[in-house]
Amino acid sequence: KNGPGLPDCAGHADPRDTVELRGDRQYLEGRRERIINVGGLKVHPETIEAVINRHPAVHMSRVSGRSSPITGAIAVAEVVLNPLATERGASFMAIRDEILGLCRDQLAPHEVPVTIREVASLEIAASGKLVRRHA
Repeated sequence: KNGPGLPDCAGHADPRDTVELRGDRQYLEGRRERIINVGGLKVHPETIEAVINRHPAVHMSRVSGRSSPITGAIAVAEVVLNPLATERGASFMAIRDEILGLCRDQLAPHEVPVTIREVASLEIAASGKLVRRHA
Protein backbone atom coordinates (compact mmCIF):
# COMPACT_ATOMS: atom_id res chain seq x y z
CA LYS A 1 0.00 0.00 0.00
CA ASN A 2 1.23 3.49 -0.82
CA GLY A 3 1.81 6.11 1.85
CA PRO A 4 -0.17 9.36 1.99
CA GLY A 5 0.51 11.59 -0.99
CA LEU A 6 2.34 8.86 -2.93
CA PRO A 7 0.87 7.84 -6.29
CA ASP A 8 -0.61 4.39 -6.70
CA CYS A 9 0.00 2.18 -9.74
CA ALA A 10 -2.57 4.22 -11.74
CA GLY A 11 -0.78 7.48 -10.85
CA HIS A 12 -3.42 8.73 -8.41
CA ALA A 13 -2.33 10.21 -5.08
CA ASP A 14 -4.47 10.64 -1.97
CA PRO A 15 -3.94 14.26 -0.81
CA ARG A 16 -5.68 13.37 2.50
CA ASP A 17 -8.25 16.14 2.03
CA THR A 18 -11.85 15.91 3.16
CA VAL A 19 -14.53 17.19 0.82
CA GLU A 20 -18.22 17.82 1.47
CA LEU A 21 -20.80 17.67 -1.30
CA ARG A 22 -23.45 20.40 -0.91
CA GLY A 23 -25.98 20.35 -3.71
CA ASP A 24 -23.97 20.08 -6.91
CA ARG A 25 -20.80 21.69 -5.49
CA GLN A 26 -17.86 20.21 -3.63
CA TYR A 27 -16.30 22.13 -0.74
CA LEU A 28 -12.80 21.43 0.56
CA GLU A 29 -12.97 21.18 4.35
CA GLY A 30 -9.35 20.47 5.23
CA ARG A 31 -6.78 17.76 5.81
CA ARG A 32 -7.84 14.57 7.58
CA GLU A 33 -4.92 14.67 10.00
CA ARG A 34 -5.93 18.16 11.20
CA ILE A 35 -9.45 17.15 12.22
CA ILE A 36 -10.16 17.78 15.91
CA ASN A 37 -12.40 15.17 17.53
CA VAL A 38 -14.59 16.99 20.07
CA GLY A 39 -16.72 14.42 21.85
CA GLY A 40 -17.03 12.34 18.68
CA LEU A 41 -17.87 15.37 16.51
CA LYS A 42 -15.39 16.31 13.80
CA VAL A 43 -14.07 19.88 13.75
CA HIS A 44 -12.05 21.33 10.87
CA PRO A 45 -9.65 24.06 12.04
CA GLU A 46 -9.83 25.81 8.66
CA THR A 47 -13.58 26.35 9.10
CA ILE A 48 -13.06 28.09 12.43
CA GLU A 49 -10.11 30.11 11.10
CA ALA A 50 -12.25 31.39 8.22
CA VAL A 51 -14.78 32.80 10.71
CA ILE A 52 -12.11 34.30 12.98
CA ASN A 53 -10.27 35.87 10.04
CA ARG A 54 -13.45 37.75 9.02
CA HIS A 55 -13.07 39.99 12.06
CA PRO A 56 -11.53 43.29 10.88
CA ALA A 57 -9.02 43.40 13.74
CA VAL A 58 -7.58 39.95 12.90
CA HIS A 59 -4.62 39.63 10.57
CA MET A 60 -4.45 35.82 10.74
CA SER A 61 -5.30 32.92 13.01
CA ARG A 62 -4.45 29.31 13.69
CA VAL A 63 -6.79 26.81 15.34
CA SER A 64 -5.60 23.55 16.83
CA GLY A 65 -6.84 20.88 19.19
CA ARG A 66 -5.93 20.55 22.82
CA SER A 67 -6.54 17.46 24.92
CA SER A 68 -9.58 17.45 27.18
CA PRO A 69 -10.38 14.74 29.73
CA ILE A 70 -14.11 15.26 29.12
CA THR A 71 -14.47 15.54 25.32
CA GLY A 72 -11.15 14.09 24.14
CA ALA A 73 -10.19 17.41 22.55
CA ILE A 74 -11.24 21.05 22.36
CA ALA A 75 -10.57 23.75 19.78
CA VAL A 76 -8.21 26.57 20.76
CA ALA A 77 -7.21 29.58 18.67
CA GLU A 78 -4.22 31.86 18.33
CA VAL A 79 -4.71 35.22 16.61
CA VAL A 80 -2.41 37.89 15.26
CA LEU A 81 -4.09 41.29 15.33
CA ASN A 82 -3.83 43.88 12.58
CA PRO A 83 -1.46 46.68 13.62
CA LEU A 84 -4.22 49.26 13.13
CA ALA A 85 -6.44 47.50 15.67
CA THR A 86 -3.90 47.96 18.44
CA GLU A 87 -2.94 51.50 17.31
CA ARG A 88 -6.57 52.55 17.69
CA GLY A 89 -6.49 51.43 21.30
CA ALA A 90 -8.77 48.40 20.99
CA SER A 91 -8.23 46.02 23.89
CA PHE A 92 -7.60 42.38 23.13
CA MET A 93 -10.32 41.38 25.61
CA ALA A 94 -12.94 43.36 23.67
CA ILE A 95 -11.73 41.97 20.34
CA ARG A 96 -11.70 38.44 21.77
CA ASP A 97 -15.30 38.83 22.92
CA GLU A 98 -16.31 40.03 19.43
CA ILE A 99 -14.52 37.06 17.82
CA LEU A 100 -16.29 34.66 20.19
CA GLY A 101 -19.59 36.29 19.26
CA LEU A 102 -18.87 35.73 15.56
CA CYS A 103 -17.96 32.12 16.26
CA ARG A 104 -21.10 31.50 18.31
CA ASP A 105 -23.26 33.04 15.56
CA GLN A 106 -21.65 31.16 12.65
CA LEU A 107 -20.38 27.85 14.06
CA ALA A 108 -21.83 24.83 15.84
CA PRO A 109 -21.31 24.90 19.63
CA HIS A 110 -18.59 22.21 19.51
CA GLU A 111 -16.64 24.28 16.94
CA VAL A 112 -16.40 27.46 19.04
CA PRO A 113 -12.86 27.83 20.39
CA VAL A 114 -12.62 27.40 24.14
CA THR A 115 -9.72 29.84 24.32
CA ILE A 116 -8.47 32.59 22.03
CA ARG A 117 -4.95 33.78 22.66
CA GLU A 118 -3.19 36.76 21.10
CA VAL A 119 0.24 36.03 19.64
CA ALA A 120 2.75 38.38 18.01
CA SER A 121 3.14 36.17 14.93
CA LEU A 122 2.45 32.75 13.46
CA GLU A 123 5.09 30.78 11.61
CA ILE A 124 4.79 30.72 7.83
CA ALA A 125 6.61 28.03 5.82
CA ALA A 126 8.71 28.78 2.75
CA SER A 127 5.71 27.65 0.69
CA GLY A 128 3.70 30.55 2.15
CA LYS A 129 1.44 28.23 4.15
CA LEU A 130 0.71 28.43 7.84
CA VAL A 131 2.89 26.05 9.87
CA ARG A 132 0.68 23.77 11.92
CA ARG A 133 1.64 21.78 14.96
CA HIS A 134 0.71 18.10 14.80
CA ALA A 135 -0.21 16.24 17.95
